[in-house]
Amino acid sequence: MTANSPSSVVGFRLATRLHRLVAAVWLVSMAIFVPVQVFVQMTTGQARANLPAGGLGVGEELVVLVEIMRPLVVPLALTLGFGSLMLFAWWVLWHVATVRWWLSPENNQVRLAGILGDGLAGWWRYARLALIILILQAVVWIVPWLPLRADLGERLVLPFLIGASVLTIGATALVWLAALRGMWLLGESGRRSALVACLRGLWTVLRQPFRSLLPLLVWALPGLALLVLPLLIDGPAATLVLLVAWLGSAFCWVALHLSFAPPEPPPERTISPLEPPGPFITTRFPTLHDSR
Repeated sequence: MTANSPSSVVGFRLATRLHRLVAAVWLVSMAIFVPVQVFVQMTTGQARANLPAGGLGVGEELVVLVEIMRPLVVPLALTLGFGSLMLFAWWVLWHVATVRWWLSPENNQVRLAGILGDGLAGWWRYARLALIILILQAVVWIVPWLPLRADLGERLVLPFLIGASVLTIGATALVWLAALRGMWLLGESGRRSALVACLRGLWTVLRQPFRSLLPLLVWALPGLALLVLPLLIDGPAATLVLLVAWLGSAFCWVALHLSFAPPEPPPERTISPLEPPGPFITTRFPTLHDSR
């Protein structure tokens, strides 16, 4: 498979075509994390209702929140851990499902159950790739900040913070792009090594940095913004905003993944025996006269 140029337009078109998958990504994500939110609200609602009506300062509110959440640390950590594992398994499943669907010669059929069922066959290979990506992500989040353990001096602190932040963001984008490229490369016929697919994806990104970065900016930034937006809104409309924003975020993530899909190969043309021969097709047997 040769390196193709990612297209945000193709990602939008395919995500619209797979609108049932977008709805499934949204529903499963909500089913995993909404119970966590409900659990926190139910357990802390009484304590928050007893707070002074005039409100608290920013620092005092943070201290009160920590005190309220302290008894819930263990069950909340277990709930978030289980939810994260379920979300990891689900995201690997729909990624491999879309890859196998698009690379299949029968990709004109859009049946959600069939697409997800075919994705189960290659789940473990893509799970290995996802684990490699998570390890790389942890490395690029930790390594740039290790010099903070040393005494940098007051003059070097601010330049170091800026440089480490830029390096972390750039390395994170590079890891994400390598993952997106590697997922499609892993779909090649006969390919089994997740590590080789990841390295090839990284090399492809380095060869096409700007073309690879554009879909990430188009889809990842709105996707992250829509995830954070419900946290900034309080009141009766917060639940409705959460549902709508996460639905839009699910569309962005599906479109981002599909933006890196390779171009669809043209259908093989079969020549009818009744079709007249073209300029490079002959129906005669070569003769001695033809060879002269």
